[in-house]
Amino acid sequence: MQRFDDPTQASYVAVGELFAISLAGNPTTGYTWQADADARYLELVDQSFEPGGAGAGAGGHEVFRFCAVKAGKAEIAFEYRRPWGGEARDTKRFQVVIA
Repeated sequence: MQRFDDPTQASYVAVGELFAISLAGNPTTGYTWQADADARYLELVDQSFEPGGAGAGAGGHEVFRFCAVKAGKAEIAFEYRRPWGGEARDTKRFQVVIA
C-alpha cells in the first residue's frame, strides 16, 4: 500500500487501489486531523493513530486509508482541530490523481 505524507506532491493511484495518508499529530492534546475527501472519487476506509513513542502522551502519526473508486482528480482537505469546535490549528491539502 502506498503511503503519502507530502501535500506538495501529487499522489498517483489506480482505480481500486488502497492508499494511506500519514500526518503528524498528538490526539492527547485534543487536536486531531479531520479529513474531507471528494466521495465521488475516494472512500475513507479506515483511520488510526500510530504512536511515535512509548511514553504517555507521546505524539505520532494519524493514518487515513482511502480507496480510489473512480478515475479523475480529487482533493483531500485536512484540518487539525479539536472536534468540539474552534479554529483549525493547521490545514493540509493533498491532490490525488486516479487512473
